[in-house]
Amino acid sequence: MKLIDKRGKLFGIANVVDIIVILLVIVIGAGTVYKFKFMDKTSKDVAMQPITYVVKVEKIRDYVYNNVKEGDELYDVTSGNPIGKITKIESEPATDYINMPDGTFKKVNVENRINAYFTVEAEGVVSDSGHFVNKTFELLVGSHKKIMTKYFECEGTIDSIVK
Repeated sequence: MKLIDKRGKLFGIANVVDIIVILLVIVIGAGTVYKFKFMDKTSKDVAMQPITYVVKVEKIRDYVYNNVKEGDELYDVTSGNPIGKITKIESEPATDYINMPDGTFKKVNVENRINAYFTVEAEGVVSDSGHFVNKTFELLVGSHKKIMTKYFECEGTIDSIVK
């Protein structure tokens, strides 16, 4: 008796393609049961804790700076979710480098612009993999984030995480 006959049946009983399809359905079913029955759930309860971080916003006009008040809620532009409350506002003159005629660079103040520092307090998750506000907004020092309050929208840089 041949392993596969002229009609493509294995041992003359079942078609090879049918057996492959049945095995594939069994493997997918076993994987589904394993994922939903035995694997750890992704929605584990994680304790939220206070996180304090500083956002630097460069070269904004003074009237924008004057619209920001302590106590304003800060939001992530991408998701629209709140990412903390502004607790402290500081500023310094904005500076930039200009190329001088002799080929050197000189640091000068930028006219009508300031750099603002917003200290923000939020509830988040601190783990080995990082700091997360609202479990999704990752805080990485040096990362650029689009942020907004009720009165302005801009791009800021996470300057530091105070913990």
